[in-house]
Amino acid sequence: MRTLMPTLSMIALVGFCSQANAQAQCPELTRLRSEAVEAAKPMGRARALISKNCEAYIRSSMAWGEIVQYANDHRESCDISVHSLSEFEKYRREAVSARDNACAGRPLRPFPPEIIQR
Repeated sequence: MRTLMPTLSMIALVGFCSQANAQAQCPELTRLRSEAVEAAKPMGRARALISKNCEAYIRSSMAWGEIVQYANDHRESCDISVHSLSEFEKYRREAVSARDNACAGRPLRPFPPEIIQR
């Protein structure tokens, strides 16, 4: 037990430092991610605002696309893990799906089967 706690503390400290180092190495990735998060903030749901919602979802999907592109191009120099790349790609796919649905006037996510009544 005495060696477990210092070991866990050291692992946590190394993980924190490597994450901070990756952010210091790649401020562009941090900036792009902040822009994507800002673009993905909740948008209005009124039907009259479909065109504005569409534009907002377009900006969000483009922002996540830029992150994926940057992360792929600078994976080694920024020390970006494969897991992080797959997460960025997942967020991009979700943003594209939401964009397509919002611009078509459909709900952002399909209704679950138990809600649909025949």
